[in-house]
Amino acid sequence: MREGYRKARLRETRFLMSFDVSKLNGRLVKLLAVFIGLNCLDVLTTLVALNAGPSFVEHNPLAASLFNMHFAGFVAALALKYMPLIPLAYATHVKENPSRPLAIRIVKVSAFVALAAADIFYVGVVGSNLHTLAAYYL
Repeated sequence: MREGYRKARLRETRFLMSFDVSKLNGRLVKLLAVFIGLNCLDVLTTLVALNAGPSFVEHNPLAASLFNMHFAGFVAALALKYMPLIPLAYATHVKENPSRPLAIRIVKVSAFVALAAADIFYVGVVGSNLHTLAAYYL
């Protein structure tokens, strides 16, 4: 059993060490920029929809309850919305450490996967918001 774990760990280490960190850094910066842009678009389209009339409803129950608290709730909602940006920005900009190359690659690859998934999610959210607004205004 231990031999199987050792082989798997060696295979995973080789896989992670095969990543070129400089190329990965460039892709991470682009994914982070898209993430920030999509989050801003989500906030903008949500605010436009909520201010358009009472027929629009926030589907996120946490955000909806915070929006009911007016300005303080809105600020709290924004803080919660942008909180994931802190670790993702750190993981994107952490420098390569020659004494711990595997650990840096684990962080970078994890950030890449998380940002790719978040970007796909927010494309859906913003697309849904824009579709709803287009149906209302057009």
